[in-house]
Amino acid sequence: MRKLVFVLMVLILVAGILGTTYYIHNYRDSEGEKISIGDAFKSSGAKMVINELYFFVRADNKVKKLDNLTAICEDVFKALEVTGYSTNSTSTDTLIKTDLSGTTKDGVKITAMASIVGNKSGDGDKYITIDATETVNGSALLLRDRIESVFGKYGLKAVVNSCITGTYEGNLQDSQLENICRKILDDSDAKKVDSMRQENIISVSAFSPMIGDKLSIDGKNINLSLAIRYNKIENKTYLWVATPVVNTEY
Repeated sequence: MRKLVFVLMVLILVAGILGTTYYIHNYRDSEGEKISIGDAFKSSGAKMVINELYFFVRADNKVKKLDNLTAICEDVFKALEVTGYSTNSTSTDTLIKTDLSGTTKDGVKITAMASIVGNKSGDGDKYITIDATETVNGSALLLRDRIESVFGKYGLKAVVNSCITGTYEGNLQDSQLENICRKILDDSDAKKVDSMRQENIISVSAFSPMIGDKLSIDGKNINLSLAIRYNKIENKTYLWVATPVVNTEY
């Protein structure tokens, strides 16, 4: 009898643990918990070297002139409280553009380009790009909402890419590199989609339900990308963590 009671207690305990685990997992999914690219980078243990936020906008035909595109860029600078910025306009047979450059009070460098490609009359393809970079504490990544809100006022939708570059001292062993990649993916609840190893470069693409942005390539969703390369001259191992993809040269 005592043995039967003990077995029943164990079964009840196991069922309770499994039920709690199931509840926590589904509660987390239902809540749609999100993480940032900064959270993913922290899992690496690398030293941050630079963080970058890049926006690409293709404007519709409602925006007729380069001046209109430039005004949107200036509105972004105003929203970020960038003053005393420089402007430079250039023109060729197939391109007219205005470049703007300045720095926020927090030391984030902001560059923008308004351009019309293919036809100076205003019938060409119209683009805006914004690039925010910073080298200390991830401040550039915190500007996303403010920049997107400006684009939203004009009915524009931006494609956004975020990237953090970090370093480790020395040339890390393969086992260390594998552990770094695995920890980043595990902490981000990400599943590997593809990976590549070429000479001293490793790249991994993955998808995490905890990261909002995504890019579809060959029918596969990707929103977390890693790249690792050893720099022999500096004797440092570089790490890039990006969403959705690493779009910088490494």
